[in-house]
Amino acid sequence: MKVKDLYWAARNSTFFINLESEGRPLLCGPKVSEDGVRIRLWLRNLAGTGAGGAIVLLSRHEAAVMANAINTRSNWIGEKTSDMPRIGVSVTETSTIIRFMECGGAGHIALPLADGERLASCLHDMADGCWRAHCGYVPEAAK
Repeated sequence: MKVKDLYWAARNSTFFINLESEGRPLLCGPKVSEDGVRIRLWLRNLAGTGAGGAIVLLSRHEAAVMANAINTRSNWIGEKTSDMPRIGVSVTETSTIIRFMECGGAGHIALPLADGERLASCLHDMADGCWRAHCGYVPEAAK
């Protein structure tokens, strides 16, 4: 991925700070693919080129189901449908944990409950096609 593409992705995504590892923020934003517009969750690895990390592309339905799991404080694991890692949600008394399942122990982020609610809101809005509120633009494929 080119550096300008990295900056564009970061600028047009909702950003969540990783309190366990500041070098691994979570980005949530749209990603145009051959299947249309998907919702990308990207647990960045800022070491080196910044292009690494765990990425999962959610359909609008999967994003809505994940948002519901966060809002109802339920545990949830997505289905394996491609070569992308599955994603899971665990909610404790103090945090919302997002796990990228096939990435080992480094593939998770623990968000404070308020950030978990913000992520759920972002996922719900994108699942409903409300892109501009969270990423500042409407993907061409979604128009």
